[in-house]
Amino acid sequence: MRNKIIFALMAIGLTVFTSCEKQLDVNPIASLSPEVVGPAEAPKLLNGIYDALQSGNTSYYYLSYATEDLSADNLVYRATFFQHGEVDNNAILTNNVLVARYFIGPFAIIQRANDLLEILNSGSIPDATKKPLLTQTYFLRAYAYYRLVTLFGPVPIVFNRDVVKVKRNSVDEVYNQIIADLKASIDAGTDFSDAKFASMQASKALLARVYLIRKNYALAKQYADEVINSGKFQITSDYASIFTTPYVSTEHIFKLNFTATEAQQSLDYFLQHPTMPGGGRAELPVDQSLVNAYEAGDTRKAASIQQIVAPTANPGWYCKKYQDPSGNGALPFSILRISEMYLISGEAQFMSSNNGTDAVALSRINDVRTKRGLAALTTVTQQSFTQERRVELAFEGTRWTDMRRTASPTNSAKSMATVFLEAKGRTANDELYPIPQDAITTNDLLLPNNPGYN
Repeated sequence: MRNKIIFALMAIGLTVFTSCEKQLDVNPIASLSPEVVGPAEAPKLLNGIYDALQSGNTSYYYLSYATEDLSADNLVYRATFFQHGEVDNNAILTNNVLVARYFIGPFAIIQRANDLLEILNSGSIPDATKKPLLTQTYFLRAYAYYRLVTLFGPVPIVFNRDVVKVKRNSVDEVYNQIIADLKASIDAGTDFSDAKFASMQASKALLARVYLIRKNYALAKQYADEVINSGKFQITSDYASIFTTPYVSTEHIFKLNFTATEAQQSLDYFLQHPTMPGGGRAELPVDQSLVNAYEAGDTRKAASIQQIVAPTANPGWYCKKYQDPSGNGALPFSILRISEMYLISGEAQFMSSNNGTDAVALSRINDVRTKRGLAALTTVTQQSFTQERRVELAFEGTRWTDMRRTASPTNSAKSMATVFLEAKGRTANDELYPIPQDAITTNDLLLPNNPGYN
């Protein structure tokens, strides 16, 4: 066991990118020995992990929660922040400062989680205090690895601060670590109480998503059904209420919470038009293909997007899920919702049965559709679920991964993402983001970079 709990991103060869960032003290005077951290101090360390989830220990980290929609076909780039343009064009350079922050941010979460897990597993904390902390900490570390593997592919798995350089682990190894952490979270057994805290239901929900990505349909359905059958969540008939004050809904399984004091959630600043409540800079308008994806009568359209018409400058459609009329940055970000569990359960059932009239698959997708003002379907394909996920989860950080894992309806030998990229003159290599050059400069064991970036 280390004698000090320290915060040192040097452990995996990461760097602070600009002079305006907080500098990291690799040997802070206020560091604590694990032995002196007791029941009163441990929850404070957990708060530090949640803080890293919000900020990534770097500015603009909240933009990472919109990057999947920008890589995919839900958002487009319009303004002068050229790093966004690279993501939208699927032509990311290794020195893209935003992508570098999307890489460094999850490791801040992981290292803080590692510190707390070392303390919790030392045996000095009573079970009544320890188990809720274990449930949350294992989930948060798993979610950080999930963010990394879905964007960057192979990444290092680290458990302590004892290494100076470390190689990347394979995608399979990273997913195995995610699954192990989520199962450890569930084993700790802390039930859902409030969506701003991780729970064993949140871990089951993320497991369901992970198993769907990994094409283990039996386990994807099992964990999604366990969340549904817990009785703790319900699909609301008022979709807009999920994303408006007071941001409390029976849909939320886990959401990333922000307070007015922190004021770190500024997605509205980039996603909205200046004339919308709370303002914005019209940087990332909505792709027309998403506008067209909403069926007539779908209540999600008016709750998710808003049209700005000429002669107002920069007319078009803009996201309204992150409106903050008060301008205090206190709105949450939805990470896991119960409607997704219904869609995962239904898709997994369909992929197992390959039966377009499968009663269970139809029931699950229609439970969502009928709550959104739409007629029930009588037959489904995988594309039915992909389409439903697109309009249900727009701007909630799942679209690019969905496109990468789903076969194209026009070419079943390729993913939707690959076909999308090739239409732009890109290749399948551009499905992954590059490992940032600054990280490689510090830690050459991160090489080789992802294909196409070397």
